[in-house]
This record gives sequence, structure tokens and C-alpha cells, in this order.
Amino acid sequence: MTVGEALAATTARLATAGVPTPDVDARWLLQSVVGGPGARVRLDSRRPLHSEAAARLAEYVTRRVRREPLQLILGSVGFRHLDLLVRPEVFVPRPETEVLAGMAIAALPAGGGGVVVEPCTGTGAVACAVASEASPRLVVATDTSAAAVQLAQDNAARAEVAVDVRLGDLLDPVPADLRGEVDVLVSNPPYLAAGELRGLEPEVVNWDPHDALVAGPTGHEISDRLILQAPQWLADGGWLVMEVDPERAAATVARMTAAGLADARMHNDLTGAARIVTARHGA
Repeated sequence: MTVGEALAATTARLATAGVPTPDVDARWLLQSVVGGPGARVRLDSRRPLHSEAAARLAEYVTRRVRREPLQLILGSVGFRHLDLLVRPEVFVPRPETEVLAGMAIAALPAGGGGVVVEPCTGTGAVACAVASEASPRLVVATDTSAAAVQLAQDNAARAEVAVDVRLGDLLDPVPADLRGEVDVLVSNPPYLAAGELRGLEPEVVNWDPHDALVAGPTGHEISDRLILQAPQWLADGGWLVMEVDPERAAATVARMTAAGLADARMHNDLTGAARIVTARHGA
């Protein structure tokens, strides 16, 4: 079998299984078995696909047909300019969240410095991107999942950036002396209600940890807690930057204003959905 034949067969099988982007996924899987994990090699359709690569491709295709996320099969995901490790017990970062990271970077003081805190860090994607692309004085990330904390620490080491990753609920693990000193409080917290899991893609329902998806009965529970705590932790002029469900964005902005935060507003993600909300502490 040639690479071209394998690509066509893989695309057809993934399409039959209902995978949303069979052609893209097939190419990624083939690139991985031909060039190695994370490889972005040019696929020569006439090149023979050796037996070892064919066997590995067959395994990957079987996993993808079962709707295991492509990122977990490949073992990593691109996030802005980073290549991050992913693991089954931790929420897989989405491309839309790259906008969240970019807004956190833009909110930092001009010329470098500043303190960034990221609750609900998951893989550490946002914290690592901020630490890599900006020059903050300190980046602290937290998560209630021990698996996420370990993965975020591994990704920080992989990206060669300094991120202080701590186990605990939201801002509880953050050093107390940072109260009133945080320049950017950034988070992609759980923001769905339990009943909203129904109807989502199998890659989400069957693989993402539900604790990273569901906030509670209304979907506002975690973001509400962050909004109420933000004024105690943010420096004067510091920013709260959050990813939310677009259906809840307007209500979240209203909650920010009610909590005494200024300039609360919505921002669109890469798809044009109002997924990011920001507000500033101080007059």
C-alpha cells in the first residue's frame, strides 16, 4: 500500500464512522506514523507505507473510529506556538482558547513584568503561553485535579518556562501575599450545566473530564466565584479575563459589573462567538 492509498482508505473509514473532519484527521494520523509524533512532514502519495507504519496507522484509526480525540492519539496538541502534551484525564485545550491567552498577554503591563494567575489551568496551555510570549514577573496556575497539575508542570518544563503550578481550588493555593498584586487573573473554568452534556460530540462527553466541563446546575457557579474573588486579588487596574459559554457571556458581563468591576465587555473567539469576557478592577 502506498501513502496515497492509505490516506484515501483512512479518510473513507473515518467519514463512515462519522468523524467530523475525516480528511484532516487522516492526514494528521498518517503524518504521525510516517514522520513520528508531532511530525508535520510532506506526504508523498507514491511512497510505500511500510508494514510497521501501516500497523501503527491501523491502531490509530481504530481509536479514532471509537471517537477518541485526535490529540490524545497523537499525544500532543499545538497551542499558539507551543506543542503541549495531552493526557486522557485532563481537558484538551481548544483553538478558541488561544484567543484567551492572547488577551491575557495583551493585558499585561507594557514593557514586561506583572503577575498572572490562572485557576483551572488543565494542561497549563494558557499559563505556558503567557510565560513564553510575555515577560511576566510571576505566573501561578492552579487546578483541583492532581493529573492536571502534573501535566501542567510537565508542559511548563517542556516549554522551558517558569510556571508555579499548585493543587487546589481556584485561588485557595495562591500565596496570600499576592492579594491585591495580580495584574491578570485569567481562566477557562467549567461553564456548562450538567444537562448540556447531552448532544455534545463523543470526543467531549466520553473523553474530557466532566469536572472540567460542568460548573453546576446553571453553568455560572465557577465563574461567579471567580468574579466575586477577583476584586480581592487584582491590583488596581488589573484585569479579569475569562472564557465562558457564548450563551452566558452577556449574563457574565452583568455579573462582573454587579461585583464592582469596570469596563466589563464581551470579545469574539476565532469562530466569531462571544466567548471571552473581560473586566478591570479599579476606577
